[in-house]
Amino acid sequence: MSIKKKLGLSAASAALGLSLIGGGTWAAFNDVENTTNSLAAGTLNLGLNTAEDGVLTNFNLSNLKPGDQFTRKFKISNDGSLAIKQVWLDVLPSGFTQGINEYVGTHGATDNSQLDFLAQFAVEVFRTGVEGGSPGPQFNMITKAHNVTLKDLVTGENIPTGIERELDADGKVTRINLAPTNTTQPNWNGLPANPRDYEVVEIVISMINDSSKDARGEYTQNVYQGDSINLGFQFEATQWEGRKIDGNDTGDVDGNDTSNPGTRNNEEVTRP
Repeated sequence: MSIKKKLGLSAASAALGLSLIGGGTWAAFNDVENTTNSLAAGTLNLGLNTAEDGVLTNFNLSNLKPGDQFTRKFKISNDGSLAIKQVWLDVLPSGFTQGINEYVGTHGATDNSQLDFLAQFAVEVFRTGVEGGSPGPQFNMITKAHNVTLKDLVTGENIPTGIERELDADGKVTRINLAPTNTTQPNWNGLPANPRDYEVVEIVISMINDSSKDARGEYTQNVYQGDSINLGFQFEATQWEGRKIDGNDTGDVDGNDTSNPGTRNNEEVTRP
């Protein structure tokens, strides 16, 4: 082979080698890492149970007369993983039935409304914090001196100022809070999940004994004979306010299971 041909082949080979290199993929160092993240919401779960002393929570009573009094207790508890700030109570009447009685049917008295009937029942005690049968710090007190009736609990009228209330646009009370609030022991405001908390609520109701009489000498309360009504208690638990989470937090968000989570750490406290 002549030197000319050899040089030609060398040039062709060199050209081919450069072509292969130019058309390939350059290698480089590489390192790929992945992280796995998760988000999980806590649970807000209000428990409503018979009070610890076994007193029933129902109000299914009939054949009542003026002067009768009854006591009912029920327990509200935090059965979830998030602290509860408020437990709003709304009293909802339904199924009112006017009784057929001689005072209306024969003697010409005017029949009453459901609110008139509810006004015959005085709320002599309404309080939170009577656990264990030995009252400790008590909150949300209604006493006989406040002259509150079941009608007031329904309409939101005449509610003592010491009770936290929810207002509508017109400033009318719509619901009251049963959970402790603004106490001298703020660690127990609301219902914390850590430590697990509950409150026993007590209510004492009396049918008012009114001695007023009409011109015939009959008691004016006779108009309520035979009346009946259903009284529903609706409870709504609410969370504490949302807050910024520290960038170093992992796992359970610190403090979301305790009272006042925006102002205190997730510390263990001892119940008084």
